Amino acid sequence: MNPKISVAIVDDHPLVISGIQMMLSDQDTIQVCATYNSGAALLAGLQEQLPDVLLMDILLPDMSGNELAGLINKSYPGVKMVALTSLDTPAMVKSMKHNGCKSYLLKGTDKINLIKAIEAACSGNDFIDPCLADNLLQSIINPQKAKHHTPLQLSNREQEVLQLIATGATTHAIADQLCISPRTVETHRLTLLKKLAARNTAELVSNAFRFGFVS
Repeated sequence: MNPKISVAIVDDHPLVISGIQMMLSDQDTIQVCATYNSGAALLAGLQEQLPDVLLMDILLPDMSGNELAGLINKSYPGVKMVALTSLDTPAMVKSMKHNGCKSYLLKGTDKINLIKAIEAACSGNDFIDPCLADNLLQSIINPQKAKHHTPLQLSNREQEVLQLIATGATTHAIADQLCISPRTVETHRLTLLKKLAARNTAELVSNAFRFGFVS
């Protein structure tokens, strides 16, 4: 009999972790081996035990999903990553895949797609949530339209965060200056990435200048 696929979960919401564990509890071929509530806890845990597949939230309190995925992909290339998030922008899908995530799921996904994503990632194959497939295909077919589409109006707080990002300020520096939590800063950063159709911070700043949000 083939060994079970070992799965680790990193998410700062206990209810999400519990929900995933419950969904996978009756699977004969999949076993949750570890859970973590932050990027730092995950990196420490990976030094002790490597799962076959990692289900990772993109909005963690201490670092962005892109940063964490890049670190894991470089240090533990054998760990297959599955992004599990509420962010549905094609730019974020492409960015996470660029950083090594084999699969990308929305948090509203069902049990069938969760299992398919885990099995596909473990086999070295890609899996994109069916809800995202059409948007991603359109962004590939017509990338210029996606890239230059005028974004929605930014809120005052988003403008403040964007201005500080453009100066090169770190997440913690922005949090201290605006008297908000680092997690809130990262939430704004990811929202800005989505609105400005950017895959990373460098492209975010570039698009911000192009659209006239910073000068």
